[in-house]
Amino acid sequence: MSDLTQAVEISGGIFALMMATQYGTRHFGWHKIALPILAVSGFGYSYLKDAPTDHNSVLLYLVGAVIGIVFGALAYASTAMWADRTTGQIMTRCGGAFVAVWLVAMVARIGFVWAVSDIPTFQNWVGEHMMSMHLTAEAIAPFFVIWALTMVAVRVVGLVSRSRALRTQLAATQGAAVSPVTSPVMMTR
Repeated sequence: MSDLTQAVEISGGIFALMMATQYGTRHFGWHKIALPILAVSGFGYSYLKDAPTDHNSVLLYLVGAVIGIVFGALAYASTAMWADRTTGQIMTRCGGAFVAVWLVAMVARIGFVWAVSDIPTFQNWVGEHMMSMHLTAEAIAPFFVIWALTMVAVRVVGLVSRSRALRTQLAATQGAAVSPVTSPVMMTR
C-alpha cells in the first residue's frame, strides 16, 4: 500500500468516525469520550510502537503535538455544549465550523503525503530538510498520529471539563428550584 493510500485511509477513517459520532446534536456521555480516544489510540499504537525515538524525531513529535493542540482547541471551540434542563442530559452540537476544522486537518495530512509522493521539488525540499535535521522517513507517520491523538485528546478534555461545570450549574439551579427561597430575617428593636 502506498503512503498516500495509507494516509487517505487513516485520515479519512478518523474524519468519517468523528463526523459519524460527533456531528449534529448529540447526548454527551462516556461513549462520546471513549469512542474517539479508543479509535485514534488504536491507530496510534500501530504507528507509535516502532516510532524512532532519537532526539530529533522526538522534537518533530512535539511539533505534531503543538499542531494537534491548536486543532484540538479549534475543534473544542467549534462544539456547542449545554445542559438540557428537562432531561438533565449534557448535549453537544457540532456544525459547519467543526467539519471545517477536521477537514482542514485531514486535507493538510493528505496534501503533505501527496506532495511528498508526487511533486519532485517538494519531495526534494522535504528530503533536504529531513537530512539536515537527521530525521528518517519513519518519523513522518508518528508525527501525524501524534497530531491526531493530541487533537482528539485536547477536545475531549475540554468537553469533559465543560460538562462537569454544566452538571454543577444544573444541579445548583435544580437544587435552588426545589428548596424554598428564604429571605433574610430582619431584626427589629
